[in-house]
Amino acid sequence: MKKIIIKNLTSRKGLLHFKGKDKVMALNQRKAGVMLSYIQLGLSTLVGILYTPIMLRILGQSEYGLFGTANSLTSCLSLLSFGVTGAYMKFVMGYRATGDKEGEKRLNGTFILLFSLFSLLVVIVGAALLFFSDSIYDKSLTAYELVQIKWIMLLTIINTVFTFLFIPVMMFIQSYEKYLFLRIIALITTILNPIMNLIVISFIPKAVSISVIGLVIALLTYLAYLIYAYKKLEMRFSFRHLKLSVFKSIFIFSSFLMLNQITDLITNNTDRLVLGITSGTVAVAIYTVGANLSTYLYSSSTYISSVFAPSINKIVANAKVNNVSPDYELNQLFIKVGRVQFLILTLIIVGFSTLGQQFIALWAGENYEYAFWIALLLMLAPYVPLMQNIGLEIQKAKNLHKARSIVYFLISLLNAGLTIPAAIYFSQPCFDPGLGGIAAAAATFLSMVLGQVVFMNIYYQNKVGVNVLVFWKNILKMLPGVLIPFSLGVIFNIFVKSYNWYIFLSEVIAVAVVYCISVYFLSMNQYEKKFIYFTVQKS
Repeated sequence: MKKIIIKNLTSRKGLLHFKGKDKVMALNQRKAGVMLSYIQLGLSTLVGILYTPIMLRILGQSEYGLFGTANSLTSCLSLLSFGVTGAYMKFVMGYRATGDKEGEKRLNGTFILLFSLFSLLVVIVGAALLFFSDSIYDKSLTAYELVQIKWIMLLTIINTVFTFLFIPVMMFIQSYEKYLFLRIIALITTILNPIMNLIVISFIPKAVSISVIGLVIALLTYLAYLIYAYKKLEMRFSFRHLKLSVFKSIFIFSSFLMLNQITDLITNNTDRLVLGITSGTVAVAIYTVGANLSTYLYSSSTYISSVFAPSINKIVANAKVNNVSPDYELNQLFIKVGRVQFLILTLIIVGFSTLGQQFIALWAGENYEYAFWIALLLMLAPYVPLMQNIGLEIQKAKNLHKARSIVYFLISLLNAGLTIPAAIYFSQPCFDPGLGGIAAAAATFLSMVLGQVVFMNIYYQNKVGVNVLVFWKNILKMLPGVLIPFSLGVIFNIFVKSYNWYIFLSEVIAVAVVYCISVYFLSMNQYEKKFIYFTVQKS
């Protein structure tokens, strides 16, 4: 009996040891994931800055706008995932919390089956879009542009089909928090994509060339995911004894996530779609330049939230098993990540709002001056939501995302309702093509502030269990550190305004250095300062 007890104790210690080891490994993966995310962000930003003006000059406004016009139409194909992607993390963590390996295999099989069916739908809907593309764009595009847009759409449809087929594999890797692998692959594609594009369009300066390269790189990436998931993580599928109740639960959970997808689609694509139909490819090109710049702001924030998604689901799942509240832990995470998001996002906002006009003139060249106002409006619109975007993962983990979905959808309809008449009005020959883009961006700004700032903060405080008041107290305390670099940027813009790259880069470096010093002493708390200190010391 004594031997049995000792054996049990030993095995328990071993189990605890392995659990502790797993925790440390997961933490290291998250840290590595966050660091590589920002390396990728910095690299993709640098690549985008260097690559986009070259592409604009090789392709011209018409071809560049053509690519954006085609993608605005085919982007609706993403809706055919029915929001199911976001459900995987919640369900798989539930199985792992109870140690149900067979259930996890069946879940993998369920998602493979679902996304195979969704891929078939993509083919059907995509074929319909190709068929009706002539009638959609016959008034705004030339005969040549109509032929080109069909080829771009076809390649995008094929890319979407393969994306859908490999979504379960990507989600499986993310659920194991293998961020090191995911970010390395992302870094490789970040470098490879523009290099291949520039090589090809130098010989074949057509928008369709970009779509071909995008498809090839996507296929290579998905192959790498599959090999890693199957060989390294031993991902397995089971199609036996699939339960109808699981399908039902997935779709019930995902129904409001699909509504989120519809909302994002309306918010992010209505502008380009309407401009393409009413004003043509030049207006789309100007808008796309501004919109693409705003994506750097999105990227700087969403990378972080994606890294913490599994952790949040674990906290909620374990709290449920142990019958305790996860709110304290989630609030600490919400504030901690939110403060970091504020520092990063505000640096971009301060720099672009004060020096952005000079940058557009140097970077994009003539005929793109309206892109600055488009970019600024589209950056300011999600500024607060991006600070708080980890809250969405909390909502999904708690299954409290339904109200958000409904309100966001209504707000997106408001956005479309404002954008369509504005774009039609400014499509008249007496207006510059860029004015329609500014009007569309202003509509997006207004609708997002109402829904994603005003409503969501009330909802977080009253329903989700997130203490928004404490969050904003933390953010307001950080503002003094922002005022000095912002003032410096304004002074540069007024008195040292230059369209010379050397002077401009000197201004950027000066603002960035002053920002870092200022926020370190006036905005950061002791934990953040110590983190920076130990990070620098280790390096």
